[in-house]
This record gives sequence, structure tokens and C-alpha cells, in this order.
Amino acid sequence: MKNNRKIAFEVKLLDNLISRKIIESKNGNKKLSHVQASILKYLFENNNRIIYQNELENLLDVRRSTISGILKTMEKNNFIKRIDAKNDARKKEIILTNYSLEKSKEMNEKVTQFETLLANGISYEELNVFFKVIDKIKENIK
Repeated sequence: MKNNRKIAFEVKLLDNLISRKIIESKNGNKKLSHVQASILKYLFENNNRIIYQNELENLLDVRRSTISGILKTMEKNNFIKRIDAKNDARKKEIILTNYSLEKSKEMNEKVTQFETLLANGISYEELNVFFKVIDKIKENIK
């Protein structure tokens, strides 16, 4: 029996569902997307070193214009600051604000809860297969 489901359609549908669920839960009055939460998590985990915008582009595999828009929104919502690099005016350092540092525990709890919700009823083995398939799909379209 042939499977008529389309990978791209299912991935886009899943992305829409995840985005909708994230929008439902607010962080104070400020909405925090899954991508923004991922960026903040990375910044928290690497707060002992300087992070530049291009590092986030590579991490998330997005274009410069995309990451610029995301960071602009995060800066507007007081989660990060972008400052000129000391040794290269073309680069911007991404730093956490006091607001994001204060909210870090709450944000981590929300991310953990959301990841738990996403993985509900899925075994460890099934998750491993899921991630292997996702990795293969990403490789196929690079």
C-alpha cells in the first residue's frame, strides 16, 4: 500500500501547529517564538563567550536577513542587545539583557514543558528514529 502523505506538507503543518501553540502561551506580555527561545537558550549556555550574529545564522541554518529580523524583534522586546564588536564594526555582539536574565528560569521551564508536551506518548526509540529521519531530510535538501 502506497503512502500518499507528502513530507513537505506534513512538516509545514507540524510547524504551523507548533507556532500556534507557542503563540497561545505568552511570556509576560511578550511573545517568545520557539526560534527565539532556542536563541536565548544558546546565549544562556554560552554566556561565557562572545556570540556574533553570524554564529546564530549558522546554528539555525537561516539567512542573514532572517536572523536580523528575529534579533530585531528580540531586541525590541528587551530580550537581547546588539552592540558593535570592539574589533570589527561590521559585526554585532549579541548579549542578554537583565530582563532576559531575570526571566531565564521561567523561560527554561516553559521550553521544558513544551518539549515534554511534544514528546508525550513517544518512546525513546521512536524519538531517535524521528531525529534520524529529520537529519536525513535536512541533508537531502542542503
